[in-house]
Parts: sequence; structure tokens; C-alpha cells
Amino acid sequence: MDRPSTPEHWNAIYGKYERHELGWYTPRLATSLEWIEKHSPHPLPSIIDIGGGSSTLLDDLIDKGYQDITLVDISETALEETKRRLGNRAGAVRTICSDIRSADLVLPPVQVWHDRAAFHFLRNSTEIAAYKALLLNTLEEKGVFILGVFSVNAPDRCSGLIVNKWDLAGLQMEFSGTLTLLESKIELHITPGGVEQEYLYTTWQKSKHA
Repeated sequence: MDRPSTPEHWNAIYGKYERHELGWYTPRLATSLEWIEKHSPHPLPSIIDIGGGSSTLLDDLIDKGYQDITLVDISETALEETKRRLGNRAGAVRTICSDIRSADLVLPPVQVWHDRAAFHFLRNSTEIAAYKALLLNTLEEKGVFILGVFSVNAPDRCSGLIVNKWDLAGLQMEFSGTLTLLESKIELHITPGGVEQEYLYTTWQKSKHA
């Protein structure tokens, strides 16, 4: 059965499992953090994390002094969990509960767009085109786009949903021309249940003509 990606689905997932039991959980998003620091166009850039949910990337960014952070997620349950975990540091993060596919979604301009969670759930060209339009409207000139997606060698599903798997050539077809590829790597993630999930990480930079 092909289930839809809805707020109800993700609220149920976050309500059922502890954070460390979630399939995508890792104690630290080392590659994401490393590349944000490496490719940031400014010592303290504005950052948006798409679909970050209850990820500890925010904790690490705050620890390193980043002050302009926005978290967008479809699940209100995940956002509330993150606020509780951050405690008195939650004020450092702007949270937006929204489906990234929403036509009404407007995001603040940012210099870094990070996504390890949402893009591979986009299922058709219409959703992908809308995502790209929002990305390009939100990302400032010379800003960087850090993307982690399920590779072609990854499982077909995540959290009961079918995923759209990618190779580097496919991503280049989608983004080249408006974004310049800076770096790519394959990273193997082992879920808390022992399942291997291969991610393809890429970083892109927006040109002034995009």
C-alpha cells in the first residue's frame, strides 16, 4: 500500500517511537555539520533545516554559535519535542510547522538550506518543481544547498512510505544550471534496527543568475 506523506502519518511516527528508535536517527549529523561549517558563505549564516524534526543538528549548531536557525517540519509533534529538548535555548530556533509541498509556504531568506529528510519523499515532477522554486526563492545569492537523499542502493521505503531514490547524475539533471555542484559523497547509515541505508550527500551553490 502506498501511504501518503501527511502530518497525521508523521505525528503518529513521532508519537509512537522514541527519538533514538527512529530509522533515520544518528547521535550527530557529522557530515551535515561539517559541510555547513565548510561551505557557509558567512561566519554566522542564516540556516534553514527542512524536515529536521527532532534531529540534534540544531543542538550542535547552537553549540557552535549559530544564531539564525529555522526548522521546518510537517510534524507538530516533532517540533514540540525539539522545543522541549532545547529548553531555554529553544528561542534560538524559529520553528515552522508546514508541509514543504504547500503552495502557501513562504520562508525567510537564508544563506544555507539543509535537507536530509524531505526531498526523497517527493514523488513526482510537480512536487520536485515546487520544491526547487521555493529553494531558489529562499536561498540568497551564493548561498549553499546541502542535500542528503536515499541513494539508488538504499531501501525502497522509509517509515512505511515509498522514497524516490537518487544517483548523482539524476541530481545534476535536476539542479545543474541554477546551482553549481561543490561536493558529493556516499554515506552509509545504519538504522537503530540494523538496516543499512545508503545516503547520497551533495552540496550546491546558488549563482547570481539562478
